[in-house]
Amino acid sequence: MPSYKESFVRLLYTIIVLEFAVITILLFGFSNEYLNNAYQQTWIRANLPLLGLLLHGEVDALFIGAALGATVLLIQRRVRTAKSQEDPRRGLKPAALGYTPTSLIQNRTVQSDAIPNHASPSRASILEERPEDVSKELEKTDS
Repeated sequence: MPSYKESFVRLLYTIIVLEFAVITILLFGFSNEYLNNAYQQTWIRANLPLLGLLLHGEVDALFIGAALGATVLLIQRRVRTAKSQEDPRRGLKPAALGYTPTSLIQNRTVQSDAIPNHASPSRASILEERPEDVSKELEKTDS
């Protein structure tokens, strides 16, 4: 099978969807006329009884639903293929600017906090506090 260009395949998909939309609109119009015209209903029942099933109104709703469902599935497939064909360079991390031996970083100890932490205490530290500690803390803040 010859390989077609992506733009040609997209054009074919667009033409198919447009044709389906035009056919559905024409069927909807003809069905609406059938439901509102008693003479047409009589003639179709007498000459083409199976056509009455097609024009009764349920089939055009089924076609519209199928078209919407197929459109959603096509859009999802295109999004999935676009994600899988992303630029492979985007996943790479940038190189480090400098080299720092890890042993120097690991051996450093922090003597005191450079910036005081006034954030609310974590749930674990609240559970570990005793009532005596809480009362001492409250006395400090009151004075």
